[in-house]
Amino acid sequence: MAFDIGVPTPEEAPVVSTVHLQAMTNNALTQAQFPGAVGAEYFHSWLARNTLQQARDANKGTLVARDSATGEVAGFIKWLVHEAGSDEAAAKELESFTKPSNTQLLDSYGELTERARREMMGTKPYYHVTFLCTDPKWGGRGVASTLLRQVQERAEADGMGIILEATMEAVRLYQKFDFKIVREFHLKLPRQGSADPSEPYEERCMIWTPAACNGA
Repeated sequence: MAFDIGVPTPEEAPVVSTVHLQAMTNNALTQAQFPGAVGAEYFHSWLARNTLQQARDANKGTLVARDSATGEVAGFIKWLVHEAGSDEAAAKELESFTKPSNTQLLDSYGELTERARREMMGTKPYYHVTFLCTDPKWGGRGVASTLLRQVQERAEADGMGIILEATMEAVRLYQKFDFKIVREFHLKLPRQGSADPSEPYEERCMIWTPAACNGA
């Protein structure tokens, strides 16, 4: 199926937010980080602002896949570009989270994943894919693959690898594009309506290295 790939317009920023929330409806981490209807509404607004920032700033990026026939946004990908020795500078420039989000869980997850990226990438420059989401009604039509391939091409042109945090459902997709698992994340999340972190949750830290950088 044909998709047009491009930077989202300001009018599409809320659409990107909606696609994100629909794609992550059943993700336990997202639900725990932004609990209930109030949390989801807050996250929707944050994501719209984030989309505009990602499209504007030189060390960030966002692409959307639009149906070539209707122009409807079917999915999107977001990433940060970390220059050599930047020490997560791009991530630190992003708008921080506030209530009603679960800031304690967001902070602990952020510290866990940042430490993994620092230990795995060292001072090398790299791309960090932060979100890759497909509207569920467009699932299975190659949206995510098309977007991921676009970012791989950009990273390869810049001579950089890519690191990301993958949900367990997405691991197989990334493996098809030669991403390798380098670390496992194991968390305990609060069940819905509870503050007690008792629900097991896993993700995988994965890295892709362009052919030109292998052995470098």
